[in-house]
Amino acid sequence: MTIRGLFLGTAALAAFVTPALADEASIEKRLDAMQQMIDSQQKQIESQKSEIGQLRKALAKRGAKTVDEAAIPAAVATGETAAAPAAPSLEDRVAAQESKIEELSEQANQARLSKQEQPTVSLAGGRPTITSADGRFSAALRSTVQYDIGYFMQDARAAKLSAANGPDLSSGSNFRRAQLGLQGKLFGDWSYYFNYDFGSGVSSGNELQGRIQQAWVEYDGLAPVTVRIGAFPPSANLEDATSPADTLFFERNSPSDVARNIAGGDGRDAVAVTYAGERVFASIAYTGAKVAETTLAFDEQEALMGRVNGLVYATDDVHAIVGANATYVFRAPDSAPGPGSLRGLTLQDLPEMTVDAQSTRLVSTGSVNTEQALEWGAEGALQWLNVYGQAGYFGYEIDPRTPGASTLDFDGWYAQASYVLTGESRNYNSGTGSFTAPRPRIPFSFSSGGWGAWEIAARYSDLDVNDHAGVLGAPLPTGGIRGGEQRIFTAALNWYPNTVLKFALQFQDVQISRIGTFQGVANSNVGQNFDTLALRTQIAF
Repeated sequence: MTIRGLFLGTAALAAFVTPALADEASIEKRLDAMQQMIDSQQKQIESQKSEIGQLRKALAKRGAKTVDEAAIPAAVATGETAAAPAAPSLEDRVAAQESKIEELSEQANQARLSKQEQPTVSLAGGRPTITSADGRFSAALRSTVQYDIGYFMQDARAAKLSAANGPDLSSGSNFRRAQLGLQGKLFGDWSYYFNYDFGSGVSSGNELQGRIQQAWVEYDGLAPVTVRIGAFPPSANLEDATSPADTLFFERNSPSDVARNIAGGDGRDAVAVTYAGERVFASIAYTGAKVAETTLAFDEQEALMGRVNGLVYATDDVHAIVGANATYVFRAPDSAPGPGSLRGLTLQDLPEMTVDAQSTRLVSTGSVNTEQALEWGAEGALQWLNVYGQAGYFGYEIDPRTPGASTLDFDGWYAQASYVLTGESRNYNSGTGSFTAPRPRIPFSFSSGGWGAWEIAARYSDLDVNDHAGVLGAPLPTGGIRGGEQRIFTAALNWYPNTVLKFALQFQDVQISRIGTFQGVANSNVGQNFDTLALRTQIAF
């Protein structure tokens, strides 16, 4: 190959290089090809230069004169006829190619930087999320919607009970939760969450106007220690820390739910400091009233809530935790102005289902004029492969403001377990110190043959809000409370088609023991036994 041919070949190849390529990958590929081409041409040029030098030396030995390349342009210029334009030198052509390579490299760098500055959009777990390129800002759309259909199987006696003792409960349907919120990060060290709920809530069997379920800001710069302020449910106990979308049953068990709502629960004004390590979870919160509270007109309640639990044993297949919790109400809420105002506190709960349109509590202490109150509890949970068990005990103490009155004592306990038929397991979440629902290994699909995750579960709970209640047929002893005792056995079948949807079928056997007035006769049995059957459809992300 002659040097002139090599130059023309190089020029022809260079002509195919475009000033702008489709994307970074194609530019880099083109750059690599051109660099290889230049390296190959450079080797050929060096080889041909060496060959030309050797030929000139051979001619010189024979006495032949060689042409000085530097003198050619001058000789041509002095000729009688105009010489053809000189071809660009090798150096010029190489310089042109290097300039083109630099231009393409700069385009690739600009494309890379532009791509890095763009935010990312994801749908991990079905949750729409936007995150800045540096990860310091994010915004995720959150939603939990639970639609319940329930039927109360009561006998004719229930219709004869007075409203105060729990009459015939209303079957039907409602949206237990219909939440829509936004959660994310700010400037790397801050996080936020705003969640609005249009569902029935824990206080009503009917859908309500929208209200704040959570609205808070949190500083995360001291992780694993965080500081949160706003309206939110402080961590009250293990069952409370479990997300409503991950609970085994429609509702939390009554003993833990009573403990939760003394000074916690959705929309509670609070400031909380939390430590969430890999093996230890601890939280303490100062709490006030609830955002949606409508019964208080004056000074709000003030309380301290604390919870701690430890992951005492952990392997790939087994996780065991034990924990304790406590709530101290050092000032119950004033119902009127002045130092002698009643400060009412009530311990009560629904029969672990919220379909009843009247939100009837079958067991309740009624409003107790309270000076101080204390709740304490101990819980534990064990996950072994696809088997899960959890249990807890709670004590409640109320010091009445009535002079000379003794402390009122109540208690409750529960035990529950589940077995995932398809082999998945519940997973420990160190951020909340609780367990999450199983994630289907193969989501439900007729095309892929997947069936999602199937789980069976059972629970027994006992809530006793009697204190010195006396016996049937006898008057209530002085200072006693006939709040009643509620015992519920619950069985459920849960189906998780994927990580977003859940369907649950639940059966309950409810037994209420309580002394009251029945058809005008005092100190009578106003308890009742009945069953329930309910179906829940849930979407959560």
